[in-house]
Amino acid sequence: MTYCSTSNKFIVYLVLIAFTAGCTSMGTLPTTDTQSLLSQIEAGDTVKVVRNDRTEVTFKVTNVSDDGISGDGVFVAVSDIRQVQIRQFSTGKTLGLVAAIVGVLAIIASSVSVGVGY
Repeated sequence: MTYCSTSNKFIVYLVLIAFTAGCTSMGTLPTTDTQSLLSQIEAGDTVKVVRNDRTEVTFKVTNVSDDGISGDGVFVAVSDIRQVQIRQFSTGKTLGLVAAIVGVLAIIASSVSVGVGY
């Protein structure tokens, strides 16, 4: 009979929650060329836009047009964009997440009691 104590389960859940966003990072897009900027953003992307007045808004993009970017009830005109960051897949963070999970599971596996013949 194999079991995993409540504290071990808690540790596993805590690690998984801590690394939920570990596979992505926000990358800054160059804003010097409007057409180039807009061509790098697609519906479904999560972006953080810094406006010219330095206010920030983060949203999931539903539409990209020559006029601006919109989603989640937010519209930011191209002329009002100071900086755009887009959520991107991160290989390094993903490998780190996998290594951390394997490490935690190895620690738990080494501390699990296995009863035979009880």
